[in-house]
This record gives sequence, structure tokens and C-alpha cells, in this order.
Amino acid sequence: MAIVRITGLRSALAKMQVRRGLRAALAVGVAMFACYLLHKPMGWASLGAFQVIMVDNGGPYRSRLANILTILIGGSLGVFLGLLAGVNLPTAVIATLFFCFAFTLARVMSQPFASSSVTVIVSFIVAIGTPPHTLAYANESTLYFALGGLWAASLSLILWPADPFRPARLAVANVYATLADLIRLLPSTTGPESRSAFNESLAQFRLRTEIAQQAIAATPARMTSRTIRARNLTVLTENADLLLARLLRIAELGAHDPRNPLPEIAGWLTASLEPIEPALRQRPRDRGAAFAPTGFLYTNIQRTLPRLEAALVTPDQPSTHLIAALRDTLLNFETNYEAIRAIWTGIEPRRSPIAILDAPALTNPNPPLLWFDALRANLSLRSIMFRHALRLAIIVAFDVLIAGLIRIHHQPITHSYWIAMTSLIVLQPYTGETVRRSGERVLGTVAGAAFASLLAVFIHSEVTLLLTVSIGAFFTLALYAVDYAWFCFFLTPTIVLMVLPHLRDWHFAAVRMGMTCFGALTAVLAMLFLWPEFESLQLPRLLARCAAANAAYLRAMIAFWHTANPSDSHSRMQAERTILAPARRLCGLAVNQAEETLDHALLEPNLPLIATRDRAASLNRAALTFTTFLRRLTQTITTVAAIGTPTPSAVEKITQLAARLDAVSQALEAHTLPAVPATANPSPPDEQLARIERQVSVLERTAVELSTALTPTTPA
Repeated sequence: MAIVRITGLRSALAKMQVRRGLRAALAVGVAMFACYLLHKPMGWASLGAFQVIMVDNGGPYRSRLANILTILIGGSLGVFLGLLAGVNLPTAVIATLFFCFAFTLARVMSQPFASSSVTVIVSFIVAIGTPPHTLAYANESTLYFALGGLWAASLSLILWPADPFRPARLAVANVYATLADLIRLLPSTTGPESRSAFNESLAQFRLRTEIAQQAIAATPARMTSRTIRARNLTVLTENADLLLARLLRIAELGAHDPRNPLPEIAGWLTASLEPIEPALRQRPRDRGAAFAPTGFLYTNIQRTLPRLEAALVTPDQPSTHLIAALRDTLLNFETNYEAIRAIWTGIEPRRSPIAILDAPALTNPNPPLLWFDALRANLSLRSIMFRHALRLAIIVAFDVLIAGLIRIHHQPITHSYWIAMTSLIVLQPYTGETVRRSGERVLGTVAGAAFASLLAVFIHSEVTLLLTVSIGAFFTLALYAVDYAWFCFFLTPTIVLMVLPHLRDWHFAAVRMGMTCFGALTAVLAMLFLWPEFESLQLPRLLARCAAANAAYLRAMIAFWHTANPSDSHSRMQAERTILAPARRLCGLAVNQAEETLDHALLEPNLPLIATRDRAASLNRAALTFTTFLRRLTQTITTVAAIGTPTPSAVEKITQLAARLDAVSQALEAHTLPAVPATANPSPPDEQLARIERQVSVLERTAVELSTALTPTTPA
């Protein structure tokens, strides 16, 4: 085990973000040094600076400012209320119960609350366990906390702004630079020399795509897949690969066209692609306004494509497949433009799933939910976040009660908040994440507490304390998103020494080791017995939504065929944007959520409803197959919508397939066996429709496996 952890440390040190660590050390060190010069307590100012630096993960200034203001205001409120509530044990327990519940449930209202709620509650818990609990000390400590946070905010936003996604952005920009080279070579791919240059650029494109994907995966920001920048950089990388496929298809179709339309097509593609690379390398002056749906870049590609189509369509050469490929390319460009704007503004276009599943609403998507609508929708025990907030509030309040009752030599423990803090950080909405994080948290924290006890013996002055805490802040933030166990290892001595009651007080770290183990134990027990949330049990519901989304996509395809006028390019593009694009986006979002849940489910222990490991493995294997074929099905539907012919037989077959997907969705929701056709229906003559039917058949069989794995067995 020791060898594994040493190897893990070497790997973590090789990947750590040095600039972010130096920024944290500077923020905490300057705050402590100012307090030292003014002969003021250093703990609260350094804690405020440290927490502000922790919540700033880079990104658009608007979202960063929102996160920092949330921790400044919420953390100051937590410090003030915590110091007042800690005056006696009953008040502390009741205040903890309400404060933790409110700020945890607030995560559903907005992204800043979701990013900062745990950090705000940490401030409250620290204040609960830090005497004296007087109004004067509460005012003074809150002021120091706010000043330390304001200094860190100035450093983070103005003096030394963070941009952890810069390497990933530049890597994706290189992908689009190579793609632009391929487009410029497109008109001259008939000769052997130009074909050789095209193949060289193609090989470079593949290499740069791999580098971009690795750069996004290695980006040092916790929960990368959930950040707006990471999601949209991933979208841009995937879209570059899709654009390459479209480009090769266009090159093939254009090579067989006697009119040689490739120069005109390459001109339109180049004009559409050129703005993407510089917008990735450096923030546009207009912050991406030109890439908005009403921006001139967005409207220009929509306005120029119909003119290009008109030039391609002649009575003897309709160029149907070539035009379909160009329209698919237009959708890729629109998605890229939306992603560019989201990267620099922090705002993603959202459409209501209700608007997509409800056919009459397809052309008029509902606006996103407001914050109070989201809060009201979660004020029920049916809400996972409501149950998590209630569970967390009960456990943290219980920990505060236990810590208040513990006595050592008939004296209460000073700074006895570590039980509650450990439970707070370990508890996650789902069991698998809690079990995984508790192991890493306990391992890192106990080792860090032992290390802190050794450091405390050798700290003889406030200057030595300042340097030690600054070094700890450096390693904590440098490893924040690299390795959670090592992050906890360095976080522990940093916080312990930051709020050390007395110099050379090594007993404090020893007491914290026991408190940490107890807090982790209560968190795991709460997750297992207090409204346990097993993500494996959520899989059938999420997969049912995926099947329903693809059924809606099939019906949207029929609606698109009936609405779009094949001879009117503007009408067709408008129908694609208002009917097909929202339905396709819903399919992608549903599958993404199911895949994320599946990743978490793989971390869970055996489920109560799944008696054996074999059945649990069967469930996860079937879920993986289901999500894989769902993605393939969505891609096939996209192809059929673009090039398919809306014959009566095709519409009838698609309607039947949508009904079969609805039956799969309903069976997964009810945990019943779906009805699988006893004999295969005659395959439709169209190759793509036949592929859709084969994929639906696989989904039906896989749904049977899912339902079987979740159905409790009864003794014979």
C-alpha cells in the first residue's frame, strides 16, 4: 500500500498545477502576514482567503465573480451565525440543522450555490467550534474573514487571474487550424501531389485530436465533465471529428459532380470555420456576441448557405445528397458557435425537455426554469437533493451534538468541529460516491493529521507558522483536482495549523485523527441507512428517459418531413433548427446523464435489491450496452432525417419503431419485462431504416436483461 501511495504521489506531483498553488500560497501568506504586522489574529483572514481561492476554478469572469461573491457573502454569514449559535449546545445543534439544510438545498437554484455550498457550511462549522461565542468576537472575526476573502478575490480576478483550461483551449484551436488546412486543400484533391498533402494534414488532424482530448482530460479542475468550459471544449473536439466526416463525404460527392462545385463549397466552409480558431486562442473583444444566434457570424452562415444550394441545384443535377451533407455541416457549425459563446460567457443554450417531448411545442421551446421554480420543484421527499439536504443536516447536527458532549479530563474540546466537517465533506448524494470519497478522505486526513502533529512540535513562532501554512496552501491547491487523497493530506495540516489554538499544540492534531474517523463512519452509515440513494436503482428510470427521447426524435423526424419544404432551403433549415435540433439535443443530454450515473454505479457496493454480484454485473453490463446502442440509434436517426425519403411505408415503419421504444421506456419505468416481438418484422427495404430496426431490437433485448437483473427472485 505504501509503495502504491508513493507512486501515486509521484504521479500527482508530475500533474499538479504549480501556478494555482503559487496563487493560493500568495493569497494565504499575504493575508496572514498583514495580520501579523497589525498584531491581529491570522486564522479568520487566512481562512477567508483560502476558501475564495478554492472556489475559483477559472472560466468566464461572470461565473467566477458569482462563485466568489457567493462564498464571500455566504461564508461571512456562516462565520457570524456560527459564532453566535455556538454559545450553547442546544442552539448550536438547532442552528446547524437549519443552516446545513438551507445551503445544501440551495444547490438546486444556481451554479454558484452548487459550487460553494459545502465551503459556506465549512465556515459555519468552524465558527460553531471556535470560542469565544460573543457578539464582539463574531463581528471582528466576520470582518477579518471578509477582508481576507476580498484580498484573495482581487488577486484571483485582477492581479493573477486563473485559466486552467488554456492548454485545452489551445489544443482544440490547433485541431481547428488543421481542419481549416484540410478545407483549403479540398478543391485540389484530384491530383496526386495535392492528395498527398491532404493525407498529411489528415494524419496531423488525427494526432492533434488525440492531443486535445488528452489535454481536456488532464485539465486540473475538479469535476471537469460538469464545468461549462470542459463540456463545450469536448463538444468542439467531437464536432471537429464530425466535420471531418462531413468534409470527406462532401469531397467524395463533389469529385463525382461534373460541375466541380468544390471551390465554392470550400469557400463557404472556410468562411464558416475561420472565426473558431482565433476565438479559442484568445477571448473575443465582444465576449462571443458574434457567435450568438442573433450575432452576425451565426446569421451569416445561415444566410449564405441557401445561395450556395441554389447554385448547386439544376434540373439535370439536383445534388440531393451533397446539399444534405452541407445542411448537416451547418448544424455542426451552429453547435460550434454556441459552444464558443458558452466558453466565454458561461451561459449555455437550454431547452425544456417538455417542449421536445410534446409535439405541438416543438416549434416553441419553453424558457429555462427560474431559480424559484427549481427550488419549488425540489421541496419534496421525492427529490434526491431534498433527501440529501435533510440527511446531511441531520448527520452534521448529530456530529455537533456528539462533539459538544465529548470531554477530555472533564474539559470540553477546543475547536471540536472536525467530526462535523468530515461528515460534511464525505457525504455525497449517492452511496457509491460517499463510500469512495470516505476512503480517500480518511486515508488522506488521518495521514495529514499525523503529519500536522509532527509539524506542530517544531513551530515556535508566528513567522514559522505563516510559512508552513503558505506551503500547505500551495500543495493543497496544486493537487486539488489531481488526487483527492493527497489533496486531503495537504489540506489537513493547512487547516489544522491555520486555526491552531496554541503554538506547539500537537494534541490538537491527535484529537482530530479520532474525530475524522468518527465523522467518516457516521457519513457512511447515514448513506447506507438514512434514505440510501443507489445510482444503480436510478439507471432504469434514466434509460427509460433515453428510450423515450429517441422515440420523440423519431416522431420529430416525421414532423420535420411534413413541415419542411424540400424546394425551400430556408424553410428546411428553419425546420431543422426548431424540430430536429432540440430533439437531438435531448437525446444527447439524456444519454450523458445515464452514462454519468452508470459511472457512479460501478463504484457502489452490492445493492439490496440485487442479491448477487453476478446480477449486479449483469445490470451494469446491460446498462452499458443500452447506452452504447442508444448513441448509435441517435446517429442513425440523424442520418435518416437528412437523406431519407418520406414515403408512406417509411413513415409507418418509423411510427411503429417509436411505439416500440415507448414500450421499452414504460417497461423500464415499471421494472417489468418489455414486450419483444416473437418473430422479427420484415426488414424495410431502406438500409438505414433496417439499421434503426436492428438497433431497436437490441434495445428491447437489453431491456429484458435490465428488468431481469432488477426483479427480486422468489424462492420456489
